[in-house]
Amino acid sequence: MRIDKVIGITGNDTLNDREWDEFSRDYTPHGYVDGVSRSGNLPIIIPIHSDLRRAEDYIQRIDGLIFTGGQDVHPLMYGEDPAPRLNDIYPKRDYWERALFEAALKYQVPILAVCRGFQLINILLGGTVYQDLSYYPVKDRPAIQHVQKHSRMIYPHHSVTIKEGSEMYRLLGNKDKAQVNSYHHQAIRDLAPKLEATAWAADGVIESYQFGDDNEKHPLLGVQWHPEIMIQNNEEMMPIFEWFSYF
Repeated sequence: MRIDKVIGITGNDTLNDREWDEFSRDYTPHGYVDGVSRSGNLPIIIPIHSDLRRAEDYIQRIDGLIFTGGQDVHPLMYGEDPAPRLNDIYPKRDYWERALFEAALKYQVPILAVCRGFQLINILLGGTVYQDLSYYPVKDRPAIQHVQKHSRMIYPHHSVTIKEGSEMYRLLGNKDKAQVNSYHHQAIRDLAPKLEATAWAADGVIESYQFGDDNEKHPLLGVQWHPEIMIQNNEEMMPIFEWFSYF
């Protein structure tokens, strides 16, 4: 199915990186562009803006939106102070992407949320995250390594269990297991009331979600792993990008 829809991809910038002081750049990892292009759709990168009113201008011109990975979301957005193991934050990006999310809901634009984006949307809907996985209570479950080496991320790193009948279950071939890569130091703690978890790692960390059937009909797919990197090595994760073509 090739429809050529326009898919917006949230960008990042180098304004906080001294190495690029006079050559600041707006960018997004190539894997997102590749995934959208290979699915038959048209990718555009949406840069970070200070003028939040511009969010609706972008949303009204696209057919789908991807929230990408990146910095930690500022914990003040979910009512906490920074913990010692919090990593880099970028409040300007948080505010801009909140505006994009609100506009996407308003105009019923389908949303794919990846890694940081996965955590951000949970937060914007009233959920919380563990500021570092060292704070996550494994209890009697097996501990899982969630940060793999950069050079190996085209390969799967751990398995997830998928909820039967969920959107992720359907997209990945009606399978209740999948192998995914992993590169995150935070995880969902409290899942937002409107969201339904659809995949879990063996240690119980939520790895995928969608809107619950009784709460919201808006097309939303969230993943903690990085399908945009895995598609460099195999086609198993391509249906996640092809998902936009169904709307």
